[in-house]
This record gives sequence, C-alpha cells and structure tokens, in this order.
Amino acid sequence: MALIADGQLCFALSEERPARRKRATGFPHLALRACLAWAGERGIRPAHLALAGRWGRSPQRLAEPLYRGSDPHREPLGPGSLAAMAWEGRVARLPLLRLAEEAAGGGVVRARVARSAGRHLRLHAIDHHEAHAFSALFGPRDPRSLIVTCDAYGDGHSATVRRSVRPLVPLETRPAPGPLALLYGAVTVALGFREGDEGKLTGLAGRGDPDRLRRRFGDLFRPDASAPTLRRPLRRGRVEALVAGAPREDVAAALQAVTEEAVVRWLEPWLAGAADGVPLRLAGGLFANVALNRTLAAHPGVAGLYVFPHMGDGGVAAGAAHALWYRLTGRPCQPLGGPALGPEPDRAGAGEAARAAGLVVRRVGDPAAAAADHLRRGRVVCRFAGRDELGPRALGNRSILFPARDPALGERVNRALGRDGFMPFGPAVPAGAAAAALASPMAGVDLAHMTVAPVASDRFRRECPGAVHVDGTTRLQLVDPARAPDLHALLEAHRHAGGERALINTSFNLHGEPIVHRVEDAIRGFLASGLDVLYLGDLECHASRAAVSSAARRGEPTTIG
Repeated sequence: MALIADGQLCFALSEERPARRKRATGFPHLALRACLAWAGERGIRPAHLALAGRWGRSPQRLAEPLYRGSDPHREPLGPGSLAAMAWEGRVARLPLLRLAEEAAGGGVVRARVARSAGRHLRLHAIDHHEAHAFSALFGPRDPRSLIVTCDAYGDGHSATVRRSVRPLVPLETRPAPGPLALLYGAVTVALGFREGDEGKLTGLAGRGDPDRLRRRFGDLFRPDASAPTLRRPLRRGRVEALVAGAPREDVAAALQAVTEEAVVRWLEPWLAGAADGVPLRLAGGLFANVALNRTLAAHPGVAGLYVFPHMGDGGVAAGAAHALWYRLTGRPCQPLGGPALGPEPDRAGAGEAARAAGLVVRRVGDPAAAAADHLRRGRVVCRFAGRDELGPRALGNRSILFPARDPALGERVNRALGRDGFMPFGPAVPAGAAAAALASPMAGVDLAHMTVAPVASDRFRRECPGAVHVDGTTRLQLVDPARAPDLHALLEAHRHAGGERALINTSFNLHGEPIVHRVEDAIRGFLASGLDVLYLGDLECHASRAAVSSAARRGEPTTIG
C-alpha cells in the first residue's frame, strides 16, 4: 500500500509487516487501514486509487479469503502457479475477456476499499510492468535514463524497456513467463529452498565454480534469440534433473553466470552508441539479484544505476500510484527521499510494553553514543526506531547491528536468528567512507539501499572481514547524514569509540518471519534471539533471566550470549 500527496511518496507499507506473515497474499486490509489512518491524521483525503495489475487477477480477488489463507511460498512450476500464469496470459491476449475480467476484479476491489475508507475512491487499473517502471522512476532524475523491468509475469508480460522521457511508452516488451526469473525460482525450490528465497542462491553462487555446469544451463536457451528465450517450456522434472547430483554451490554459480550473461546480451543494444553511457533505472523481481546489478553497473555502456528499494511485487503499489500521478498531472513525482515510509512506532507505550515483558529499561540521552559503547565491547544491538522502511531489507530503523571486524559475531547472530550460515552480511558505512570501502569507484550507482554488491577494497577486507563475502564482494549500504541522521550518528559514534567505520546491518527478524513492525514484535524477537541490547528509540532495554525463561516457556527459541 502506498500514498502519494503533492507529488511525494509519503507513505508505503507491505501487508506482510502488520499481518506478521512473510509474503502475505490477498487484499491488504491492514496496510490500507494504516495508510488511511496516517493520511487522516495529516488531513490528507485521497481521491484516486491506483490498482497495480489490470488483468488476470479476478479469480484471486473473488476468492480472496481462500487466496489470503493459501501458502504464499508457491512452487513456481507447481500446478497452481502454472494455471495462474496461463490464465493471466490468456486474458491479456483476448480483448473481450480482458474487459469482463477487469470489471469483475475491479468491482470487488472497489467494494473492499469503500468499506475501509468509508467512501468510494475513483479506481484506476495500472499495468503491472508500468507500475514497476514508475517505481524505478523514483530514482535520480536524468532524461537519458533507460528504465528496465523484468520478472516472471504480470499482465501478460515479463519485461519492458522504456526511456524516462516517455515512460508510458514501452520500446520493447517481452512475453510472459520470463525465463530467467522463472528458472531462478524453480532452481531455488529444486535445491530445497522455498520460493522467495532466490537470494540464497545468489549467496551460494560466490562459493561455487560456474564453469562446471555453465553449459548445462546455457543449453536451456536459444542462442539465436535477441532476448533470453528458452528452447522448451520449463517443467518441474526437467529442472530437478538439471540440478540432480551436482553441488548446490556449483548449480548456483552456473545459474548466476548464465543469468548475468543473458541480461547483458539482451540489454547491450540499448546501451550502445551513447558517448557518455546510459543511466539504468531497474525494477522487477529479477533485480533483487545484487550480483547481477553489480555486473550491470560495471558495464562500460552504463553510466549510473538505480534499483528501486522494493524492486519486487511489494513495490508495485508505489509504482502504480506514481504512474497514476503522472497520468493525471503530466509530471513525475519527486525522487525518493528515503525508504522510511511506514507508520511511526508507539513511542508512548514502548516502555510499558518492555517492562511488562520483563525487560530492564532505562532512558538514555544519547542513544547513538550508548549503542556505540556496547558495539565497541563486541555486543549485538537490536534497533527499533523511526518509521518502517520500504523493501525487503532493514536499513537502520529495524536492524540488528554489530561490529564487522569479528566474523565470529556473525556466526553467533546466524545461530540466534536461525539464519543460513552461508549467507553474507551487509555493512552500513558512512557515505564519506565509500572510497575506502570500494575496490573501484562507482559513480552514479545507488548504494544506499543494499541493492548492489560491489567488490570490496583490500583495506576493507582486512578491517571488516565479517562484512565481506567469500567472493570479495560486500552488499554495501552507504549512509547519508541528510537521509539517515540517526544511523549516521551511530556509525560516527562507533568510530570515535575506537571501532571501524562500518557496522554489520542485518534485518531485525527471526528466520522465516517479516521484519519487526510493532514494539511488541521487536520485544518478542529480541527475547527469542537472546541478543544483547534492544533500543526502542531512546529506551535501552536488557533482558532479565526471568524474561528469557518466560520466552523459553512459551516455546520461543532462545539463546544466551
């Protein structure tokens, strides 16, 4: 759910956060209520509603209670997923069916919104990939920019290419399903992970040898096609046979290599001929791949790169609202000021909730300095402050922070959160320290949202080994003092206290759960993880033995560090 007022994206929240169900499906009842409440408190009265997705969704909308209760981690090549793709593609090709389907699905949405808002809003259906494209347009303004979207499917398409000067007009569209996104998801499931865990393959790829299986994966695609095109449709058995008997690290490395080569080959004609290079603006699930984004950023034809922080389908609400604003006014929205766009936490009730859970609580005048002192001593800090951030990664407001100098701390956090040990951690680094952290400059590349994994400098590898992956890359978050003053102050306080100019920043959530949303979520996650100190704004909280024992009796996994 997202809200644009006066050309500014001012609120955005994914349903999974308040629902406490990762990748929650169905109508966003809770996010809509939160959005309308936030708007009402500020005298904002929305008049228009942009709906991301035009066709192919009426079965899910009509059977919303069943759909909402279904497993959001569907197998990409399972019967249900294949049926949904086939239906959406059929609707997109048949004009009369499109009209009927759009009317049926739109009517259901209108009624549900009217019940929540207490009045009717004018509904506008926005094409799925148009919504992705306009989410990418929240990046820095540049009339030369090329907007690229790519995912598995949406409104009959899997990818589009546009120019930022004419964002409503796709210069190229690719039919659904998108072979790269579909293959990546199918291999993820075939290796024993859940759909939605594609990032784990990207992490594993750095540990494998791409050449052992590169030809096996490359042979899936037609060599004569201008864009990635499969020789034959993917089927579950075929993918399982593809990975059978091979080390999962080599499978991931080969898949990653073929993906990067295919995307570069597809986009190279669009990048050719510009003397100063082409700025790229990216959105869609495929661009959650931080290694692919690094490869594109380093391409000689690319002059700068921006990936919308919520590049997957969780970000299409913001993009649809932007597209509608553009259609109504003829003007693009302001660039994204920062991803902290969700509700404010309940500051008044935070202390009471913490004490009720058995935490020892004290108010501190300078939370940054107090947290830096704990970090200097090698402790792990959980931070819950400010508004929820949009996107799959916490960027300081809902984060677990610890020093990057000691890899053993990462192992401890992995155990505490139930996190896979092979996954790399990303560091938060002050923007002024970028040159020291990077092996080579990355001018014009957005490194504020952990959407790119550049190569780390030798110095950074020595000083911050816990923040560098086995392949020498680091999923960096450059922290601008103007956009994230509190996190920047914490980083500087940590340096002045004798620490390095980087902190590991991983999302504050137990494995398999969404990032914490309410004060109660933060308290429960803190007690369940057994980490050292929790900051609820300016409240410093420590767990008593009684509180940890109580969490254990409730069946929550706890560790004591």
